[in-house]
Amino acid sequence: MNKRVTVAASPETYQAIADRLNVSWTKGSPEARKGARIARRLIWMCRQANWTPETTVASPQEVSKFFDANKPATFGVTVGTYGVYRSEILSVLRADPVRKGRYILQMKGIYRDVHDRTVRSGVPQEFRWRCSPLLWYLHDHDVAPSDINTDTLTAYYQFCCNIEQLGEERARRRAQDAGKYISLMSEHGDFAEFGFLPVEIALPNRSIKYDVPKGISDALVTEFDKRVVPWARGEVSNQGETWGEYIARLDTAETSAPTSDKKRAWKASEKYQGQMAQGEQISRGPAQGFLPESRRWKLATVKSRRDLSATCAKVMYEAGKFHIETIEELTDPEIVEAIAKGLHARRPKKNPESSYTSGILTFVTTMAKDFVQCPPDDLEKIKKIKEKYGKKHEGIAPKNKETLRKFTDARIQALIDMPDRVTADVNKEVVRRREAYRQEHGVLPLPVDVFNQSLIKQVMLALSAHIMLSRAPRRSDLAGLRLEWIRWREGHATVEIPPTFVKSRKKQDPPLIIPLDPRASKLLDQYLKSLRAKMLHADDARNPFLFPSPPHTGKQRIGGFYVGLPDRLVDEVHERVGVRINPHLWRHLIGWIWLKEDPDKLPAVQKLLGHKSIETTIKYYADIDESVVLTKWLEFLDGKKT
Repeated sequence: MNKRVTVAASPETYQAIADRLNVSWTKGSPEARKGARIARRLIWMCRQANWTPETTVASPQEVSKFFDANKPATFGVTVGTYGVYRSEILSVLRADPVRKGRYILQMKGIYRDVHDRTVRSGVPQEFRWRCSPLLWYLHDHDVAPSDINTDTLTAYYQFCCNIEQLGEERARRRAQDAGKYISLMSEHGDFAEFGFLPVEIALPNRSIKYDVPKGISDALVTEFDKRVVPWARGEVSNQGETWGEYIARLDTAETSAPTSDKKRAWKASEKYQGQMAQGEQISRGPAQGFLPESRRWKLATVKSRRDLSATCAKVMYEAGKFHIETIEELTDPEIVEAIAKGLHARRPKKNPESSYTSGILTFVTTMAKDFVQCPPDDLEKIKKIKEKYGKKHEGIAPKNKETLRKFTDARIQALIDMPDRVTADVNKEVVRRREAYRQEHGVLPLPVDVFNQSLIKQVMLALSAHIMLSRAPRRSDLAGLRLEWIRWREGHATVEIPPTFVKSRKKQDPPLIIPLDPRASKLLDQYLKSLRAKMLHADDARNPFLFPSPPHTGKQRIGGFYVGLPDRLVDEVHERVGVRINPHLWRHLIGWIWLKEDPDKLPAVQKLLGHKSIETTIKYYADIDESVVLTKWLEFLDGKKT
């Protein structure tokens, strides 16, 4: 099939391209059959991506993103079929390759000499493999080696995106490699005669969301660290007082009930200060200015809210060049409203119901009420601003609900089977490695001897999948499971997470119980007896975690746990099941699976997920439960049709 016939000369919709593919060749010819097949696949892709083919303009970049974001398992096809779908669809969208039929050995001039010198000079192979596209670009655009600068590489990046129509990530890597290659040649003696100079690549920063000067949030963040963090951690009052100074101020203010000399001396003692600083002081009432123990922020919360304060400073400066420098300015109702409007205007088109604005306004409200202790009128104004701009959806976010609905019966089964499939793959690899060793050395090694850290990570993956299917603890609880929490009874393992480590539980509450079935218990036993020790650093024999920190780029956190395990687990779900989820969504997923089987299981789901009240469960699953009921109704109707 002639690609030139099928490539759009101007922006076209997917439907227009599909229609043209269906009429471009003589009916019944091989080209016509191929064109019709690609047309069907174009429409199939649009349906899967929720694009309207009649109105969506075709874009190779968006097609590449679609295929990169999904896996063959998403659509129940093989890896080979998935690759064919991708290549055939892109073949009718992309123009002919810019350098079609050209090879580096056909080039003449200075950059051919640069290439030949690269091959002879012992430059790392990855540069030799990747230098050709850059050298062709420099050759075609007549750029001298000494004239290559940041603008040159930025233009090269745009060329890769817009002319060669590479995916954004691939174009970014190519431009970054180009910068490394030019800088390497500037320092390498073999290339001195060409006059290369060191160069940096300045690509668009995907993490930058706001067009503001660098460091615009530094003053507010410094204020946050200096004043708010000690208060939030319970070290000082909102006025920077110690507990003793804080109590003394309250005593001074309480003139209606004079304190006896004996009581005053008792309250001044160190023992009193240490004892009463712990927990709530019920006899005095709720603390106003000194956070009680139950409300103090965890380190993760401190980090998150520091980032939110920086965001507020950026949004406000972008909105009107107002530089927020103090917490008092941050909680001024007029400034809060400006921030809320700025965030509202920036709502993502793909997720307009995002709760990000609500989270920021909740943080600002907390600061206004508990730290600054704004007047009631100001608090009421902030409350109304939050109600207008920070409406938070009840329960599961709409985007996550759509993700859950992708779990068909077949995908649910694939998820349930996943830990056993991972284990089976590990066992096959163990057999292969043992046999390979026997053929080379004449001796069959023990299974444990062929396990390296990469294979042990797969075992960790299978164990974590078993645990998540059993109870779905939160991601920090999964990654941070401790050996001391494991209980064994008649060969069955149970993990008991203490209440102080579980969200919304207090010391007097029961632990979170995660029972493991016989198969998972056996795998856990084998891992603990022979594999876990091989993951430990030589100086980390006393590591307390079930999943110790593995080596990462040559480093290993002594005494740490495998922080990235939950993310690796959901990557495996994407690979094997075909749906991309986040670690926390797994909790909702197991509730969804059970409700899909039986809509009357809400009370059981409450217990499974550890919700303290059925109202919480209903809030999260009410509308999902409705969709399950409707599906059951359609099944009932179908069974009654004649």
